[in-house]
Amino acid sequence: MNQPFNEAWQRASSSIWKTCYALTNHQQDAEDLMQLTWIKAFQRANKQSTPFTKAYFATIAKNAWIDEVRKQKITAVPFEDDRQLSQEPAPFMAQFDLSYLLNGVVKNLSIQQQVIFLMADVCQCSLKDIAYLTNRSVGAVKALLFRARQKITSDVREQFDQPDYLTEEDVLRVQLYSRALQLGDVQLLASLLSDTISIPALYVQQQARSSSECRMAA
Repeated sequence: MNQPFNEAWQRASSSIWKTCYALTNHQQDAEDLMQLTWIKAFQRANKQSTPFTKAYFATIAKNAWIDEVRKQKITAVPFEDDRQLSQEPAPFMAQFDLSYLLNGVVKNLSIQQQVIFLMADVCQCSLKDIAYLTNRSVGAVKALLFRARQKITSDVREQFDQPDYLTEEDVLRVQLYSRALQLGDVQLLASLLSDTISIPALYVQQQARSSSECRMAA
């Protein structure tokens, strides 16, 4: 047996379990994913000299889970297929830690692709509703969604284990996306495409709104 590998696995096991559970949000699936992660990591241990860090094991777990999700046919579909685009959105957000995916989305997708992807595959808005809310044609929405899904399954996946270097405005954008998704506020998502208000101004506006709601609730 590979003693350095086994010792590293034992040290990181608690962290690996948290990663697996965060990805799957299910006890049995997390156990299966942890076992699969061990198998894949052990197979690599005899072929490469990469340090066995927590981040290393977490990356293997994330990529293994992505592969499992893709096997279940949660994949990007050609935008010519109207039925699949409108009725079978790929629920990526349900599978990954929110901050990981939102940071990856902001880093790798254009602003239009970001908003269209989140509205379609997270909020599950219809293509017609997205077109209306964003003042775009259905055809344009299809094309943007298709390209966004392609990047999600390629670029975002490849950069899971890389640090997130975001601008100050992108950090605010991620926080606004997070708020919109938590509230199911598609109007807020659509407003992030507007040129009439800056991201910092919109963030301040939402913070004030949140504070007002808290005072009312109290």
